Amino acid sequence: MHLSRSSILRGCLTVGAVILSTPALAGSAITASSFMTDSAGKHTADLAFDGLFETGWAEGEMGPGAASWIEIDLGTATKLEDVSIWPGDMEKGTRTYKEYARPKVIQLWVDGAKVGDTVRIQDEMKRVDLPLSVTGRKVRVEVVESFEGGVYTDMFISEIAVNFTEGERARAVEKVDAWRDSKEGLALQKKYEELALAAYEKHKAEPEDEASLQFLMDAAGEGPEYLRKKVSALVPAGYRAAGLVPDEIAMKALKKLKDPSGIPGLEYAAMRAIGRQQEAIQDDVEYFWAWRDLASGGRHNIRAFGEKGWEVGAFQSFGEPLAIEVDRLGIPYVADVGNNRIQRFSPAGVSDKQWGAPKDVSDYWFSSRRPWYAAGSMANEDSGSFENPVDIELIPGKDADGFMVLDAAGRLQIFDEEGNGKIGWTVPVDDAVQPKVGGEGYLAWMPKKKQIVAIIGNDAVVFDPKSEKLGAWVIQDGTPNAVEVGDDGKLYMAFGRKIVTYNADGFRYGTVIDQAILGEGFEDLDVTLDEKGEMWCLTDTGWVFKFKKPGKLEWKVRAVDHDLIHPRFAVYQGTVLITDRDSITPVDAMQMHLDEVQAQEEAAAAKKAEGKK
Repeated sequence: MHLSRSSILRGCLTVGAVILSTPALAGSAITASSFMTDSAGKHTADLAFDGLFETGWAEGEMGPGAASWIEIDLGTATKLEDVSIWPGDMEKGTRTYKEYARPKVIQLWVDGAKVGDTVRIQDEMKRVDLPLSVTGRKVRVEVVESFEGGVYTDMFISEIAVNFTEGERARAVEKVDAWRDSKEGLALQKKYEELALAAYEKHKAEPEDEASLQFLMDAAGEGPEYLRKKVSALVPAGYRAAGLVPDEIAMKALKKLKDPSGIPGLEYAAMRAIGRQQEAIQDDVEYFWAWRDLASGGRHNIRAFGEKGWEVGAFQSFGEPLAIEVDRLGIPYVADVGNNRIQRFSPAGVSDKQWGAPKDVSDYWFSSRRPWYAAGSMANEDSGSFENPVDIELIPGKDADGFMVLDAAGRLQIFDEEGNGKIGWTVPVDDAVQPKVGGEGYLAWMPKKKQIVAIIGNDAVVFDPKSEKLGAWVIQDGTPNAVEVGDDGKLYMAFGRKIVTYNADGFRYGTVIDQAILGEGFEDLDVTLDEKGEMWCLTDTGWVFKFKKPGKLEWKVRAVDHDLIHPRFAVYQGTVLITDRDSITPVDAMQMHLDEVQAQEEAAAAKKAEGKK
């Protein structure tokens, strides 16, 4: 049951008593359907136009605020180009934002007439800019529907501004801009800079000192105190949020301190900025969230065979396939693409060895960028490090197996039987490995010729183990979604719903496995060999196929009862190890097959016995 913080204080007030609170605002330029009173005071409508995010308007009626409204009279007909809304209670950042109700669907009114259709707001602590193209004096925001609060039903709007990103913004704040360049403004700015430096040094020396951090957070997100006072005096309601620009000095101090507790100050600053500045600050916010995750130390009890995360034993695929291979002892190796590392697992599913750079926050993603995140290993182009490894292939040795890795930057690295890096180079192709397509980068070891075939897109390049290029060709069928070297020395490549064989020089033999064997209803598949060199296939519908020889099916079983995303698997002694949804699923497919055979034999025997009666 959600509680209304205002109702706790009002006791048994009736709905009529809530309505009586409205006339107190009637004589001002800012009105609302109601307002809330609690231990912190009155959350009146004018607090949604004071330029500050730590204050705001809260409706005081029963329920989460549906049909409530807030209106500002600008005093004169104004060309309205946009209305910006900061929904929710942002006093304590994301915590209070989730605790209280916030707008979900809103309707804009100008001079008593609806403007456009209702607008649905995403449940995110961010500024919502709504474009307009009308001229009017009174702007009303009607809350049609709300997101319910996790604790309280009271609905908050922290701030509302008109023409925040366009039009009248510059003219509305020009008096403040001029004052900041005045003798008085410059003197106050200098004094503030001294206080900001002192707060930085204080918190750096004493991280537990909350007052110094709060000073910097307030300045970064709400502007220095001297500026807040001047904006309140010089800027009319409706434009004050634009007059309080994010403070660069405070933001720089917060970034250097790297204290995760300072995140709300940067979040405020990002919501106050526009254009490229907003993008840059938001990037800093994402970095700090990732840094906080990493600084927390992470979890120490990761489930066997993995789960989503950056810790040792966890995986981060971000929707990409996780390539897996099993060595001669049944030990699995996984290309943990989002964590920029290779992980080796024990037969019990515990990660006992990792290759890659130290853990760090990362924004590298397939030669591009993604939001910052905590990564088990930093994307790095140094030897022994990886930038999103997309495939791993074993190289059989005399006593143990070495391996080679291809990453999204097109780098191929070879590791010896002890796991030590031997050599690395970049595959010379024009195309790059692309995300969200289920692979595009593969390695194949040709044991008879002792050659490496590296595939990026539909380009295949052949090397010897010392990086000498031996040849290159374009794959006739396009980009494969799986590659394996058969016991006969041929390349078996999956293209959609069929498997085609090629020679290492590019000669195409033809289709060897297709829907006639694998059936209908699947869109993706993987192919691999077991420790005996026998071929197996796995479709994205969860079916495993065991072949006596390529193209000649021996048996099949439904290994999992759900669809797989970009299936990858390895096989050892009849057990298939499937990587899917950031974990490894071991399934004893051989035992499943034997159980099915036994069940069929028992059913046949029972039917035969029934016939003799």
